[in-house]
Amino acid sequence: MKEIKPFSELKNTYVPNSPEWLTGLVNLRGSLVPVIDLGIAFNIKDRTGKEHNVIILSIKNRIIGILVDAIGTIMDIDEKELEKPPSTLSKEDTKYISWVKRIENGLLVHLIPENLTDFGKRPRSYIEKRRFTRKETDISAYYCALGDCDPDAQWQPCRVLDISLGGMKIMMNEHLKMGTGVTVNIQDGKELDGLIVWARSLKDQAGIYTGVKFKESPDVINEKLHKIMEI
Repeated sequence: MKEIKPFSELKNTYVPNSPEWLTGLVNLRGSLVPVIDLGIAFNIKDRTGKEHNVIILSIKNRIIGILVDAIGTIMDIDEKELEKPPSTLSKEDTKYISWVKRIENGLLVHLIPENLTDFGKRPRSYIEKRRFTRKETDISAYYCALGDCDPDAQWQPCRVLDISLGGMKIMMNEHLKMGTGVTVNIQDGKELDGLIVWARSLKDQAGIYTGVKFKESPDVINEKLHKIMEI
């Protein structure tokens, strides 16, 4: 954990066509940090608290913020008091839980930070955005990182692995910060603009898997995708 910030003090910017659990991006001392609403991600309907807080976490050299209803008590935990989740729960149910602890008023559930950005259940609206998905496209393309380089700089080669109305997955050879604006040129006149939302380096081969969320409206992206599908 890096720090805790009241959500009201952060200027949140909504990312178009993003899943509902992604509240948006905030500028934290010059760094663009994605904020995840755990209440929506975990489908918690009985929300508490009005003055939400954002906990800034560093997970595998990635900085993310999680929106929480309130900050509770800080306590020391004795490992002997920890219990594994019930065996009756499925792997999907326990994907985000490492252990539980009995407390006076219930249970304290410990979440696995590394899995907080990989939610298996997506909101319905997000699923419908992917009905035009073309997976494993493996199209040769070029990209330019508008946030880190001059717009007139040379385009860098990449591979497009997946395209949908919500975004795309590409393979590139450099690591870009989350929130960096990029333009991917798939064919002449078929450019797609977006923001870097995650990046994962490959250990077994050269390259980086990178997720890009589109900045343009679904109607604009839909028109461009129909042209790209003709490849």
